[in-house]
Amino acid sequence: MSWMKQNKLISFRLPLIVCLLTCGLLYCFSFFIERSFEKISIQQNVSELNSVIDSIERELVYYSPDENRDEFIQNLLLILTGHHRLFVYVIDEKGKIVYRTRGPNLTVAKNHIDFDTIIANHSTAIWNQDKASYRIAASRVSIENGRQYTTIVAVGRDLHLEFIRRLHDGLGLLIAIACILALIGSFVSVYFTQKPINRLIKKIEKVNFKSLNYRIPASLVPIKYVSLVKAFNEMLNRIEDVFQRQRNFTADIAHEMRTPITNLTTQTQIVLSNARTTNEYREILYSNLEEYEKMSQMISDMLFLAQADNRQLVPNLIDIDLHSLITMMCEYFEPLTDEKNIAFNLEGNCSHIQGDKMMLRRAISNILSNAIRYTPENQTITIILSQVSEKRVRIIISNPGKKVDSKHLPHLFDRFYRVDESRHRNDNSGTGIGLAIVKSIIEAHKGSIYAESDEQSTRFIINLPTTI
Repeated sequence: MSWMKQNKLISFRLPLIVCLLTCGLLYCFSFFIERSFEKISIQQNVSELNSVIDSIERELVYYSPDENRDEFIQNLLLILTGHHRLFVYVIDEKGKIVYRTRGPNLTVAKNHIDFDTIIANHSTAIWNQDKASYRIAASRVSIENGRQYTTIVAVGRDLHLEFIRRLHDGLGLLIAIACILALIGSFVSVYFTQKPINRLIKKIEKVNFKSLNYRIPASLVPIKYVSLVKAFNEMLNRIEDVFQRQRNFTADIAHEMRTPITNLTTQTQIVLSNARTTNEYREILYSNLEEYEKMSQMISDMLFLAQADNRQLVPNLIDIDLHSLITMMCEYFEPLTDEKNIAFNLEGNCSHIQGDKMMLRRAISNILSNAIRYTPENQTITIILSQVSEKRVRIIISNPGKKVDSKHLPHLFDRFYRVDESRHRNDNSGTGIGLAIVKSIIEAHKGSIYAESDEQSTRFIINLPTTI
């Protein structure tokens, strides 16, 4: 799936998720409001019913049908004043209605509701009659003269139910409108948020190996994405550098291999052009052998660097005395130094380290041979050993000679890199990847190497840990 399709899918999913979350939150909020109002309504009804029943019971205590009936009726009217849609029935022990209000016949409710349970538990019940709904409470009080009265009180629920219904419909409409607005707002927000990203993706999709020099302008995106663009451009820099080095490497290896192959072909053609003596054939074979050895060495070096690139160089760690190792290497190069009357000067000392002796010999050998190559006659190559810290040592190999421009120093360890920018090399100049091998070996030992140069000398500084 392409980036554009994924973005379109995200652009659809995100507003949908926001809409669903909005609906869910508003639904929970509306549910809480409805239930809270319904609970408050019930509490108000129950409180109103209990208050009226208590007031009527107090009046019944002093009620006498023969003496103060009119006063009792007047007091009940005062009690019911201010109570809207409240209905009362007072019934004596014989079932005679002592007092009633206009409205539903509450005696009928006795056939549908367990009054004894309501009276015993001081609770209420719902009674539905003639498409109307009531909440009913009841009590039974006994008078000292043996009389017993049952009070039934009901309050209409229709207004509360209608309000709750309208509240429910209103909240439902509010949820619908809010969800639509959230969906539209999310689409608009995602569109304007994704717009610079989509432009950026289109630019990135156009980048290929032929356009690695292209850099995305930071002005193309909002400021919050500038760091992303900078990181991508830096990645392109690294990729372009790798591709350029790869192209240079391919060209260089082709050039390096072409020279010995051309020599071999030319010499073979010459030999085959005329009959030769045995000694002439032997000389030609020796010459060919030298070319084969150069090619073999180059292939071996390339395989070594390939192992290093794939992190397959695993040093065989042993205890190494660097002073003794370098002294031995200096003695090994004495025949070459004697030809140019060059001397070695080894100074300082350091602790033993853990490392691969063969690898370190190869690295130091490459640096020393490079130093001998570029040191003028009758000069001295200086090697300084020092203890940087308890866990780190330093080797400085310094050779006098022509200053290397600072722009070349970071590239000295690149494969086939030439300071003089010439592709021609004399027979004693090596394969051109010696310093690249040095860097691979040092890094395999968790160390570092860099070069410095001035008018007096060129120095290679190696830092190595005592243990890996």
